[in-house]
Amino acid sequence: MDPTKLLEADHRQVEDLFDQIEKAEGDERMPLIRELETALRAHMQLEEEVLYPRVTAVTGDDQVQEAETEHELARKMMADMIALAPDEPGFDGALEAFKAGIEHHVEEEEGEMFPQLRSEGAQVLAEIATPFMQKRVELGLPMDAAALAAASTKEELLEEAKNAGVEGTSSMTKEQLAEALAGVMA
Repeated sequence: MDPTKLLEADHRQVEDLFDQIEKAEGDERMPLIRELETALRAHMQLEEEVLYPRVTAVTGDDQVQEAETEHELARKMMADMIALAPDEPGFDGALEAFKAGIEHHVEEEEGEMFPQLRSEGAQVLAEIATPFMQKRVELGLPMDAAALAAASTKEELLEEAKNAGVEGTSSMTKEQLAEALAGVMA
């Protein structure tokens, strides 16, 4: 299983939430802002507790330190944005600055760290797959079936589904296994 594929799915969810917040007006924005905050806090915690400690052997300390610094800046920008009411002057500017910081971080992870992990750190990704999934469930992060299918081989999904108590797995396709597993983990 490749945990970076699930992290990329999280990135798409965050991008979608930013788009929804920008299009929403007035009171429609607050539930979306809260959803964004919850998703980002859990995502950052997952990366910091499971991914980053194990990938320095592959990526080096500099990439991980930069990513952790970007997380701290994201937390500060998020707090600054949340401190303002959506209709308050300065909110849109704070939202744009926050979004730009997140976009930069995502570009670096998806353009540098994740490809390097896939090419040089397959063993590390395999080793963190189980703790990654456990932490993901613990944090309440969504389990997207399409991302799960993209991140895993059929054999990996079959094993995980059996371990999760899913019945009838032997006749399931990869996509069906991912759907069943996502349903159990939700």
